[in-house]
Amino acid sequence: MSFFRAIAISAAIAIPTLSAADPVKMSTSRICHCPGGSYYARTKSFRPYPSIQACLDAGGRHPKKGQGACELASSTPAFSRPTANAVIVSAGRDSYDRDLFGGWADDDGDCQNTRHELLAELSTGPVRYSGDGCHVERGRWNDPYSGQIHLNAAALDIDHLVPLAYAWAHGADMWAEEKRHRFANDSVNLFAVEASANRQKGASGPLAWLPEDASFHCQYLLRFTRVSESYGLTFSPPEADAIYGLVQEKCGS
Repeated sequence: MSFFRAIAISAAIAIPTLSAADPVKMSTSRICHCPGGSYYARTKSFRPYPSIQACLDAGGRHPKKGQGACELASSTPAFSRPTANAVIVSAGRDSYDRDLFGGWADDDGDCQNTRHELLAELSTGPVRYSGDGCHVERGRWNDPYSGQIHLNAAALDIDHLVPLAYAWAHGADMWAEEKRHRFANDSVNLFAVEASANRQKGASGPLAWLPEDASFHCQYLLRFTRVSESYGLTFSPPEADAIYGLVQEKCGS
């Protein structure tokens, strides 16, 4: 099995942290097993859903009659099927809100938050700071999305490779606050790019948007799968297969 295939399969079956309520389990044979069913406890390899409807919406099949208390789970709001541009996932929680991931951090207390520390780190030329030393104002940055060189920090956004809203729609709604904060400030998931490119991308995943510079597509996709796997994001099998196919197309088999 190729490295890329392994990543795609891992992303497809990753299991997020569960709530106290017992989930509906979609088995590898795509049967939706409900709590109390005779096969429920024996189903060890599964994808969790908060309701039978959510499991069915994701491509699962009805269980046999009498195999669990599906009617009890059906009152739980359905977990929306993940899509590249989904920004709302309902699992008994509110819709996506960027504030749930916190802002840029300054964990070392030096007055330079994640944005400015990353700008300083990525600059390939001398960096000029603001008078108080807290903000990067000038430098030399190679925008990987366009291949262009930038000298003015104000022209750049710090882009989340895996967007926050995209992550929310693929499992981050179930994360603890600390994990969301860490994800939002993880340099592995961050690029310094032209502001217009970042805003054009929005909350899109790689199936809906890729950088202008085609020579960066393979690296972009590999980093995307690395971050997704590292944080345990979950994908429907069709979406995982489509991303795997795109990796094959852009990076070769």
